[in-house]
Amino acid sequence: MSGLTPTELDEFRQRGFLVKRGLYADADLQPLRVAITAALDAECDLLIAQGAMTEAEACCDAPFETRFGRVVHGLDTDSPAQRRILASMQDLFLTGRVEHAADSAAVADALLACIRQETVLDCVTSVIGEDIIGSSTFRIRGKIPLWESGRDQPYFPGEVPWHQDAGYMLAHCDAHLIVTCWVPLVDATVGNGCMHVYPWRFDQGVLPHYFGRRDRYIWIPDDHLPDTDPVPVEMRAGDVLFLTNMTPHATFDNVSDTTRWSMDLRYGPMSIPNNVDEAPESYTESRRPDSMACAPTEADFVIRDSAHPDRDVVDGEVFTEIRMRYARQYVNPGRGWTHIRDR
Repeated sequence: MSGLTPTELDEFRQRGFLVKRGLYADADLQPLRVAITAALDAECDLLIAQGAMTEAEACCDAPFETRFGRVVHGLDTDSPAQRRILASMQDLFLTGRVEHAADSAAVADALLACIRQETVLDCVTSVIGEDIIGSSTFRIRGKIPLWESGRDQPYFPGEVPWHQDAGYMLAHCDAHLIVTCWVPLVDATVGNGCMHVYPWRFDQGVLPHYFGRRDRYIWIPDDHLPDTDPVPVEMRAGDVLFLTNMTPHATFDNVSDTTRWSMDLRYGPMSIPNNVDEAPESYTESRRPDSMACAPTEADFVIRDSAHPDRDVVDGEVFTEIRMRYARQYVNPGRGWTHIRDR
C-alpha cells in the first residue's frame, strides 16, 4: 500500500510526528552523498591550490561518514580555510550566498530527485492532498562532531535548539499544515545527533520563541516547552521522520566520531501562501506581510499539480534557476519574537 495507512495517519495527527522506515533505498541516497563528496573535493582542491591547506588535510581517503568532521577539525580554528569549508558545505541547499568551487548541478539534480521520491510524496499526499508545493526552506545538514569554537558562527552545525518550523515562518501561515520530512543520509543515533521531538498536535499551535543567539537560531524558552517528555528518534539511513510545522523538535551536540548528514524537506498544499511565479522584486519593505509567502526569502516550487502537470519542477537546472532567483531577496518582516542578545 502506498502512502500512510489510516492508523499511521491517525498517529501523525495525534502526536505530530511519525517515522516510516526505509522509504529511501541506499541507491536512492547515494547520488546525493556522491554530490556532497564532490562539492567537498572541489573546496579542498581550491584551498590546496591557494596554499591554504594541504592534501593530507583534505582527508580524501576518509569515508563519507567521517570525512567532513575530520577536515574541519584538522584545520586551524577560525582560519580562512576552515571558515571557507564550513560556509560552503552549509550552503549546499542552493541559496546562492556562497560562490561554490564546483558547479552545483550535481547537488541540485540529486537533491531534487530526493525531494520528488515517490514513496515520500505518496505519504505526503495522504496528509495534505495530491497537489503539492515544495516549501522553500529545505536543508542539507552536516552535523560535525563537537566543536566548541564554532558556536559563534551562523547556523553552526551542532546543537539546533527547541523550536517549531512555524516559528521561522510568517504568522498568517499558521493555519496551514506544512509537512517536514527529516531524512538521515547516515544512521542517526543519540550520540551523533538524532532528532528529538515533543508530541504536539498541529491544532495546539505555536509556542513563544526567542531570538538573539549568535548562531542565529530561534528557540523556545524552557518554561514554555510542553509538559511531557521529549522522544529521541534514532533512525537508519533512508528512514523518514514526518513532522508538522507545529511539532517542537531539536537536535543536540554530536559526541560521536562521525558526521551526521541529513536533509529536511518541506511540503505544503497548493493553498499555502507561496511565491511560485512571483518575481523576487515584488517583495518590498512596503508590502503587507500577510500577502507574502510563508518563508519569503527563499523560492517555492511546484512538485505536483494534477490539473497542470507541466508546472511540476522535474529538472535540476530549472530547480536551480528558481532557487537562485531568490538568492538576494532579504525582505522578511519576521514575527516579532522576544529578543535576547548573545545567548
